[in-house]
Amino acid sequence: MTGRTVIVGAGVAGLTLAERLLAAGNDDETVLVEREESPGGLARTFSTGGFHFDIGPHRFHTADPVVDTYLKHILGTRYITIPRKSSVFMAGRYRNWPLSLASLVGLPAGVLMGSLADMLKKKSRSEVDSFADFIRSRYGDNLYRFFFRGYTRKFAGMDPELMHPDWAEAGVNRAVIDKRVKADTLFSLFIGMLAPKPVHTSFYYPSEGGIQSFCDIQSSMVQRAGGALMTGIPAEGIVQDGGTVRGVTMGGGGVLEADRVFWSAPVSTIFPEAGFSFIHTLVANIGLKSENPANDYQWCYFGQEDLCFSRTTVPRHFRHDTVPKGADSICAEITVTDEDLKNGIEGIQTALIPQLESVGALRQSQVEFVDWKLVRETYPIYDRNYRERLSSIELPKNLTLLGRCGSFWYNNMDHSISQALAFSKGERFERDFWSR
Repeated sequence: MTGRTVIVGAGVAGLTLAERLLAAGNDDETVLVEREESPGGLARTFSTGGFHFDIGPHRFHTADPVVDTYLKHILGTRYITIPRKSSVFMAGRYRNWPLSLASLVGLPAGVLMGSLADMLKKKSRSEVDSFADFIRSRYGDNLYRFFFRGYTRKFAGMDPELMHPDWAEAGVNRAVIDKRVKADTLFSLFIGMLAPKPVHTSFYYPSEGGIQSFCDIQSSMVQRAGGALMTGIPAEGIVQDGGTVRGVTMGGGGVLEADRVFWSAPVSTIFPEAGFSFIHTLVANIGLKSENPANDYQWCYFGQEDLCFSRTTVPRHFRHDTVPKGADSICAEITVTDEDLKNGIEGIQTALIPQLESVGALRQSQVEFVDWKLVRETYPIYDRNYRERLSSIELPKNLTLLGRCGSFWYNNMDHSISQALAFSKGERFERDFWSR
């Protein structure tokens, strides 16, 4: 490569690509452009009064040895290893996820018997054309109606019948995280509950600050190697000439000339006519004056449609000093659409604390503060025709789509790192669930 490389978006994908390009010793100019005031993207950390909040349960876990080597290259000795403990709130109780036999205690008899009947039922060979079809074919209609349907409608703001099966491939299967744990069908979920030796999954987490510490190290390495980082300036589009990208249009006017562009900002910015949509996450970072023993998990899923939040995270279970001594905290995630934002979020803000109290996540008297953050374009939404629209895009020469938002790919941090590592060496990268 020669000339100037512009990378739009200084999240994990963009930072990894920039760091690797510069580490290769090229003399070419590398410029990172970020709309937020600090790098990190969806892996940012918000800090206030000795409390540190990530945007949900961010941590590093990978089965890819190349990615694992890169993580340790960046972190060095600045990480800890922590065991996983995640939950799902069902039938008025916190239950370990993936489910165990003990997790079944207290579930409605109709749910248990219905799931057993689904497991024994002969499967039809019907086509899987939607998220709803996928879940019913893997877990049965009973669990679909009991948990997945309501959770998905709340989380994605869309009827599951109108969503592509890839939403399940990306979201549901990855909720298990560890590939050694089999929970991709109702039968494998049942066998996993009976397994005498459950798999113990561990993560990497920075030994100081929050998950953004990883991105801060990358950012420092990029700048020490001669790369430029421009923050607080959104990229609004690309400039083309003869079918070749020539630059990036910047917020406030002006063009940043480029010989190649890697775009990890929302792809809808440069191809608005393609009809891609994202949902946003309204994050409530809540400081608590004392520990709440009920929050005995790192993160928990909530499927009930009468609760505004979909997931909560307890930072002290990632590292104890993410909160002041004797204190506690909880991060609640509420996914919202453009229409929700247009109508206002005051109702959500009013309802949140009483709803968290109703599930035992806190007591109102414990609350020291609530710090609201709106994180835009957190998840691409997969309607049933999204693949065709994505495949129909004609990219100008020297433009490459990167990361979750740029690739319109519901991925994890390790996938973004793997993709960036491949692109830094001029290699192709195939998305895992696009192989079928």
